[in-house]
Amino acid sequence: MLSRLRMLRSRPAALIVSLALISGCAARPRPAPAASTDIQLAPAPRPSEPQAAGDAATAGVVLIWGSTGEGTPRTWHVAEGGAVIREEPGIVVATRRGEWRWEARAKEVETTPCELWDGDTREPGEGTATDAELVLRGDGERQAVITAPDQDESNEFQHSAALIGSVGPYLFIEERTYSDLCGAHGSEGAAFTVWDAERGAAVDLLAEVSGVPSLQRAAEATLDDLEEDPEAARREKDPPQLVKIAPAYDARGSLRLTAQLARSACYACGDGAWSSYSRSATAPIPRSPGRLAAWASPPPAVQAFLAQTPGVKLGGWSRAGQDE
Repeated sequence: MLSRLRMLRSRPAALIVSLALISGCAARPRPAPAASTDIQLAPAPRPSEPQAAGDAATAGVVLIWGSTGEGTPRTWHVAEGGAVIREEPGIVVATRRGEWRWEARAKEVETTPCELWDGDTREPGEGTATDAELVLRGDGERQAVITAPDQDESNEFQHSAALIGSVGPYLFIEERTYSDLCGAHGSEGAAFTVWDAERGAAVDLLAEVSGVPSLQRAAEATLDDLEEDPEAARREKDPPQLVKIAPAYDARGSLRLTAQLARSACYACGDGAWSSYSRSATAPIPRSPGRLAAWASPPPAVQAFLAQTPGVKLGGWSRAGQDE
């Protein structure tokens, strides 16, 4: 049972890439949420404060966000040559309109009582969720990126939203939802969103990945070989689905994209990498979607900053006015 936000649209390709399985077969009655960069942030500065909305528009200034060690994310404002003009806590992304701060806040969710197998009634359990938005520095305009429900039919409900990386104005977000309906066990679902901060809307980046049929065939072969009965697994007709794209950067700031493909599995066979009822494999994407091409190679300021600041795990970089 796979959770997806969008329908998969495949395109032909000639290259089959090797895949590495994120393995494990133990049942997980309550899978842990994905590692999150969500932090409680202060409100964006008011117009009277000295940080103007056009800070990032200064010639040559690049906004770089990331973390060091186990620390929370920070954003550095970097000039040509890699010199840090200033830094601030949290994640800030630059667009043509100004700088947008990522804010994620937990909230309570109203849950529902349920009847157990022995006829007893269980009172409503814990319900928590995460809303995420972007706030424009200066005038406080907001983009509602993730809006979780205020109530759910589950007896227990836990939802999280994690910003796993960014490419220019594009934010890559993974949601995890644990739900217990008083059945044999609870289950976890997952969802993936790419948000364009420039336009204030989600984009279907999964549909823009080339070579999906080849990735599916390679993922299927890898997952089949790891089944207890590979031959029986190969007779299954449903191919793995492309469910997520994760951005990462090497030591010089060059972009790498990794695809995650998942297919249905029994609850006890699931590996916890996507939904409770699935197993996954990952693969590098050899060619980035066209809309990300402008950010595939870092500018000199990013390279210099990384060289001068060892230990920074780069989450993303952006610059106002960057052409796509």
